[in-house]
Amino acid sequence: DLFWLKPDCFLKAERLCIARQRPSPCLDKPMPANGQEEGQVWSGDGKTQDDLMLKDECILVNYMDEVIGHNNKYNCHKFAPGQPRGLLHRAFSVLLFDADNRLLLQQRASSKITFPEIWTNTCCSHPLYGMKPCEVDKPEDIAAGDPKGVKAAAVRKLGHELGIPAAELDASRFKFLTRVHYWAADVGTHGPDAIWGEHEIDHILLYRLNPGEKLTLKPNPEEVKATRYLDRTELKEAMAGKRDMPLWSPWFRIIAERFLDNWWQDLDAALKTNKHVDTVSIHRFDTAKEFHGGLGRAGPHLDAVAQAEKEGGQDMRRKVSLAAQHADSIVGFVGRGKAEISDGAGDQKQGGYGKVPTHKTPKLDQLMRPLEIISGLRLKCTGLLENNLKEAMDADSKFCDDMLGRVSRSFAAVIRQLPSDLSMDICIFYLVLRALDTVEDDMEAYKGRESEKQAELVSFGAKRLTDTNCSVRGVGEGDERTLIEKFGAVVRVFNKLPEGSRTVIMDITNQMGAGMAEYVAADLGQGTLDKAAYDRYCHMVAGLVGEGLTRIFVSRGFENESLSGQGELVWPFCAAPEKTPSTLGLANSMGLFLQKANIIRDYLEDYVDGRAFWPQSVWKKHAHTNDLGEFAQPTAHGAGLLLPMKVGADIMAKGVGVQALMCLNELVADALELVPDALEYLERVKTPAIYRFCAIPQVMAIATLAECFNNPKVFTGVVKIRKGLTARLIVACCDGQDAVAYWFAQFAQDIAASVKSGKCVGAKGPIGEKLAKACARILERTESRASAWGGKQTQTRFAVGALAALAVSSVFLRSRS
Repeated sequence: DLFWLKPDCFLKAERLCIARQRPSPCLDKPMPANGQEEGQVWSGDGKTQDDLMLKDECILVNYMDEVIGHNNKYNCHKFAPGQPRGLLHRAFSVLLFDADNRLLLQQRASSKITFPEIWTNTCCSHPLYGMKPCEVDKPEDIAAGDPKGVKAAAVRKLGHELGIPAAELDASRFKFLTRVHYWAADVGTHGPDAIWGEHEIDHILLYRLNPGEKLTLKPNPEEVKATRYLDRTELKEAMAGKRDMPLWSPWFRIIAERFLDNWWQDLDAALKTNKHVDTVSIHRFDTAKEFHGGLGRAGPHLDAVAQAEKEGGQDMRRKVSLAAQHADSIVGFVGRGKAEISDGAGDQKQGGYGKVPTHKTPKLDQLMRPLEIISGLRLKCTGLLENNLKEAMDADSKFCDDMLGRVSRSFAAVIRQLPSDLSMDICIFYLVLRALDTVEDDMEAYKGRESEKQAELVSFGAKRLTDTNCSVRGVGEGDERTLIEKFGAVVRVFNKLPEGSRTVIMDITNQMGAGMAEYVAADLGQGTLDKAAYDRYCHMVAGLVGEGLTRIFVSRGFENESLSGQGELVWPFCAAPEKTPSTLGLANSMGLFLQKANIIRDYLEDYVDGRAFWPQSVWKKHAHTNDLGEFAQPTAHGAGLLLPMKVGADIMAKGVGVQALMCLNELVADALELVPDALEYLERVKTPAIYRFCAIPQVMAIATLAECFNNPKVFTGVVKIRKGLTARLIVACCDGQDAVAYWFAQFAQDIAASVKSGKCVGAKGPIGEKLAKACARILERTESRASAWGGKQTQTRFAVGALAALAVSSVFLRSRS
């Protein structure tokens, strides 16, 4: 990242959470299920529990019971790291009374996957997507107390579970009373690592038979083990353990303990009037401790949400509930670093809501790569990257050099190795943009004063970069805070730079500040709007940096004007090629390539921090919901199938989705299309130190893309390339253009081979075609140089192998003697 900055565009938490959980536009036209555009009429007869779990598409909702998507029943009920309470979905519970006011109960079949053999209400199941008649209710239907979709589902399931013919039921006689939100892990059946559970907003329906009316009961043995009618007193005794019905479902316990007795003793009013109807409230309850835990280690949550909701009106209730849902999701996402995913998550990287795991290579794996170890030693011990800033030595210059090392980390070395009369220009350019970025990042200093922040960003160049005593206080943290508090030192060194460099730095600062100001109030909780907005954002925060660097290189006489030229790609934010040869198109392509690699890698961290950049026009093609966070759920990125797990992998693999990887690979393909321009830019660079400066981040970017490609770990943390590989790539950039071309070709070959073999998600469709085409173009562009360096690498490997064999033989002979 480092020099190619990516500003953080944080939003107020409550606005962000509400934006994340907007109702799905599918309410007017239900989203297709199981590949069917139209609803289906079908029966569950003859289907096993496994069949139904895979076929049924549950309705996903947010905490306000607004539809946000759908997923198969398997995925909805998986309690696992990343989704410790499963996926919240809509359900219904039927309480059916006979003419004598006795309640029909059922004992769930032993073949049921969740909560088998327990007693519960008459029928409890789910309205589904893709059904005919439609089972997806609109908010206005629920508000009117007439959710026809839920009632249709009740008729369907009463037939499937209890064998009650639809002709014997009148859907209009179902009385909707209220909704109950609960969750429960089925640890009683599946043990402390239970991967199954329920997390539902349950619509409660009452139904009573008329005098003399009878129902046909033919329970389906796959669904129901036994049935029984109990009156009010008998039910109380049964649930108190005084009958042979010891086990009760967690949802029915809540209904019975909190609501049922009040309704039952006033059953005529409950059925015939709206006395007990509550269409507004969603009653939230944590279940008893015996239903906590599971593989996702879920604990108390909903009781606290319910208490917080009581403190305000309807608007506040909405804010509180959706913020709570978002926070609970984030806890699940970032908590995966401590979960039993097979190879652990490595170090922790600080994110906005907690520590996002950083995946690291095991030490043994690194030790098995001798060429990388040799490269690391060569980089550390031979001084490949000189420090040409060490001669700069007035107090202000020393401060700038010191700050560069503190705020830019490893990239400081690449700036310092530039020619001595150029390195300070780039150092100051970097520090100015870092200071600008510090203002943009800080969400506390300007909280409630966003307009002031926008004004500061827009005027930063004119106001701050002209003030030799500039000191901005109370903004930023750590070293960045020191930088901006003592920014006058940077300004004083800036004033000593050549006029050409000063002009460029001021111009880019003004453009970037204006661009950042646009994003202060932008809603980026769900990413950029479309591909054009994605490209423009990358231009504002990285393409402009490429432009500025190129203009400085040229103005200082280190490079010629061809570096400012046009590449294969034409950008709307660059000058028209037919009007001027100096479009800076190549410079923008180079910057966009780096930024897109960063954005792809940082999916989870950016989503957690509330400023995501994956374009909605891309990810919404693949998602099952309207929330970008869906991809962080293990059921969306192939957990158990493509991502190993120590516990529950076989269950997780059933029905698991790979939509996250489809989106990831499409974005990787999009980024790879920028490589030919990036390579052309490097070909035009003539100064060796500038070549190293430009080549190192470019090679790191394609290495990062290759590591992220088809990798589900992108959705569980931050993916990093090996330190040894980093060292080897830096050394390659010092070795020149043939070595750089070789590595671009290697990474492109690896991706192309995965596509050709069909091993990656999307290989056989348009995404695979796009990847193959992009890789072919890279291989064509690097062929001659890569081949030349490849021959040298073969000789090096042979020599290293021989030395390793000799060392092992020596150790063996010594041990024998």
